[in-house]
Amino acid sequence: MVQKSVLENGVTVLVDEMRDVRSFALGIFVGAGSFDEPGERRGISHFLEHVLFKRTRRRSTVTIAREIDRLGGDVDAFTTKEYTGFYAHTLDSRFDDALDLLSDVVLAPAFESDDIEVERGVILEEIGEANDNPEDLVHEMFVRSFWRAHPLGEPILGTAETVRSIGVTDLYRYHRDRYRPGSLIFSVAGHVRADEVVGAIEKLFRRRPSRGPSPRRVAGPPRPHQHVEVRSRRGLEQAHVCLGVAGPSQASERRFAASLLDIVLGGGMSSRLFQEVREKRGLAYSVASSLNSYRLGGYETVTAACAPRNLERVLDVTLRELKKLKRQGVRSRELAWAKENLKGSLILALESTVSRMSMHARQEFYFGRALPAEEMIARVEAVTAEDVAEEAERLLDGNVLSLTIVGNVGKAPLSAPDLASAL
Repeated sequence: MVQKSVLENGVTVLVDEMRDVRSFALGIFVGAGSFDEPGERRGISHFLEHVLFKRTRRRSTVTIAREIDRLGGDVDAFTTKEYTGFYAHTLDSRFDDALDLLSDVVLAPAFESDDIEVERGVILEEIGEANDNPEDLVHEMFVRSFWRAHPLGEPILGTAETVRSIGVTDLYRYHRDRYRPGSLIFSVAGHVRADEVVGAIEKLFRRRPSRGPSPRRVAGPPRPHQHVEVRSRRGLEQAHVCLGVAGPSQASERRFAASLLDIVLGGGMSSRLFQEVREKRGLAYSVASSLNSYRLGGYETVTAACAPRNLERVLDVTLRELKKLKRQGVRSRELAWAKENLKGSLILALESTVSRMSMHARQEFYFGRALPAEEMIARVEAVTAEDVAEEAERLLDGNVLSLTIVGNVGKAPLSAPDLASAL
């Protein structure tokens, strides 16, 4: 049972007491992601995440590094399109130390120009690495073209141009505007006492001014754009493919049916695509599908990597399987194992303090409450074959089926009209 408290200054605290473990996970989640960024400062959320670990008003870079090592666990951070997360995972006896360190890093930065230039260089290298990785590049290209002119379509890392333009004043202003108490979620799972956790976080904010949540960027749902795009890369041994359609948002009642459809399509070794593309025909080493959902929208993708000579056949088999799903739905045994797969993932996540901490924070962020495991499992069980068939028809209407390819290929085997008529 997750215990939720909202402090007077607006901070949300979630505590999940786990009496049978000897560790805990503490996360601080901030309503600041690439969705909220001004166009000329793309990547500032991720940039800020990096530089927050460089220096605080009480700790130097070396001190922060030493204290992280001495915790004897994991301390890390990440940035998404819609929020930024910071977390620590260590022994239950170190809660006060972890809270003091992590909150100081997140809430009391002391930016210095030298630190910022170092991290700017690191992030530019990260952008270069992502552009050199065809698996990352093909997905990033797909999303930017599919959701072009919408903030959800922009890269989390930003671009080399925007990252070079971010300065000290920009970082301080963005931190002040986005890292307000009303935009913070503290999530804790593990061997802790809820009253002690809430008391410690209340004490932490006792001398800090109260500020309401940051206003979220106003935008309508992303409109999908059909496209066929090829990035020719000489020297690559494989062609990397991303084929996708629009999907449900996080708040949609369709998301459980869409998740089960995704598992049947390409969610494991017994999925249709894995069996047809890899096991039966040996056309690709990797092939899978993925459902990605956000507040305002989502998308379903199929990704594969194959020899350029197999590209046309991989696309042909994939489109044939999509067409069969659209016209015939899923078989009862497929739906049964997909449900077991999804329920298994949900239940196994409950055995990890980090997974539980992160799951509760995400659910609070998207739904305003932590969903009990029993409720999620019941929602999965309630999905019928008819629900999945309706979702397949809705997703695979062919209107915005889009394709991105990165590899040593000259042109796409299919045009946009070909894709539109394939289903």
